[in-house]
Amino acid sequence: MEKPWLKDFEEDLQKWRPLWERHYDEGVPKNFDYPDYPLKWWFNKWAEEHPQKPYILMGDFAMSYGDANNMARRIANALLDLGVKKGDRVAIMAPNVPQYVLALQALFKIGAIEVPTNPLYTVPELDLQFKDSGTETVIVMAMFAAKAIEIMKDPDSPVKRVISFQVPSGAVEVEQGEGIYDFNQLVMAASDKEPEIEVFADDIARLQYTGGTTGIPKGCVLTNAIIFSQANRTSTWTSGGFKLIPKEEMRTLCAIPLNHIYGFNANVNICLFTGGTIVLVAVPTPDNLLEAITRHKPNLWAAVPAMIIGLNNHPKIAEADITSLKGIFCGSAPLAVETMNEFERLTGGRILEGYGMSETVNILTVNPVFTIRKVGSCGIVWPDTDLVVVDVETGTKVMPRGELGELIGRGPQIMKEYWNNPEETANVLRDGWLYTGDIVRIDEDGFVFIVDRKKDMILCSGFNVYPRDIDEVLYAHPKVLEACTVGVPDPKRGETAKAFVVVKPGESLTKEEVIEHCRKSLAPYKVPTLVEFVDAIPRTAVGKPDRKVLQARG
Repeated sequence: MEKPWLKDFEEDLQKWRPLWERHYDEGVPKNFDYPDYPLKWWFNKWAEEHPQKPYILMGDFAMSYGDANNMARRIANALLDLGVKKGDRVAIMAPNVPQYVLALQALFKIGAIEVPTNPLYTVPELDLQFKDSGTETVIVMAMFAAKAIEIMKDPDSPVKRVISFQVPSGAVEVEQGEGIYDFNQLVMAASDKEPEIEVFADDIARLQYTGGTTGIPKGCVLTNAIIFSQANRTSTWTSGGFKLIPKEEMRTLCAIPLNHIYGFNANVNICLFTGGTIVLVAVPTPDNLLEAITRHKPNLWAAVPAMIIGLNNHPKIAEADITSLKGIFCGSAPLAVETMNEFERLTGGRILEGYGMSETVNILTVNPVFTIRKVGSCGIVWPDTDLVVVDVETGTKVMPRGELGELIGRGPQIMKEYWNNPEETANVLRDGWLYTGDIVRIDEDGFVFIVDRKKDMILCSGFNVYPRDIDEVLYAHPKVLEACTVGVPDPKRGETAKAFVVVKPGESLTKEEVIEHCRKSLAPYKVPTLVEFVDAIPRTAVGKPDRKVLQARG
């Protein structure tokens, strides 16, 4: 069947690509090279070239590349000894601790497929993910091991073995029995030789499950090549072509969970390309973040707005030195201009807002470091990436520049498919394009402005209302610290907008004041009819406002 709209997509790209590429920082190429190596090749390279360089830093703990490679080899061989094979799915269920990073490198070495798992998930949530992925082995921090062991005992579960590890902050007793192993005992008894397993760039490395806040999670199939296509671009772009941060000096602050694609790409993946150092933070409270920054001097930080807000308001921030932070990569939610300006004043660094998803290994757009930054934009079209805005109804009509529509994209970072889910794969991957479900506009310079998710859209009396439009107005109120708008059922309008508001400390605000503030900037059908004041906005593990929780409150 002929699809004439595909030609329209190409014509749109040819017209606009030169205009966005002119804003790339000097030293950032329009097109990148993607060596045909598996991920383990890069880690072995750095371990051989600078074995004494720190690879992992956490509190008083430090581990060099040489020692980390030795430990990763032992873990890999221990898994092989247990019967784990190339292509088997292995879940890592832990916060940001050294064992997570080392186990991950071990999986890369033997071609096993990582299933990154949120340790805070409930047993039903974990069971769903393990069954969908066919996970047979779970590597888990001891305090979460009971959940994995409970699942393993279910005869319908694919899980065959649970490997638990302890952490210095406090040993936790773990049940003993068949299929339950102690991490340290296995590793210390294993060989430290490089496993002779052939791994190729096209082999699957990770099943990145999409956040389960809406619907059933789906596993994004990410190969070694797909993942690496972001390692070099992310490193080069966020360092301003290595002028903001020299390649050999890269030191990332890993506060976003490694089980999330954002935490993985901005830390493990960047350091695979640069040979850099990862500073781990397991629990990213303002105190812990400040301690890690002042102690280990990271220069690149992948953050979310809540973390930046927390540091801006830390009681000791005025006397602390956080100027080591040169690049601050911010995503998952919009960052207020006032918050951005204050943090850049404190650090002397540069905040780069970006946008992406699990299906794209974290990135489709990011603001440049030096050339131009547009307030409210999540950045410019990424190198080797094509983005087009199409109509929401059919997904085939190219929208004029500046008009709203669904964002579609393609590039080497796009997932291969959803794991064992051809129906959902066909819904989002069409003719080589990923349909993101995000409503955006792109200006004539190629800067993308996210309006909202299609599924978050509120239908008020027949009008399309995007919660983010309302959120931005609420954030502009001088007494509002945080805000999040959701759609709730309404007998007359079908749906209506309800705003959840966190008031700044020491301030007071009424529902009437909030509504009146919104009336000044929004069309009448967009103005929230309901306002609820809360102590905090509930958030997902990566810091996004959890609209599902708020909608459940009604």
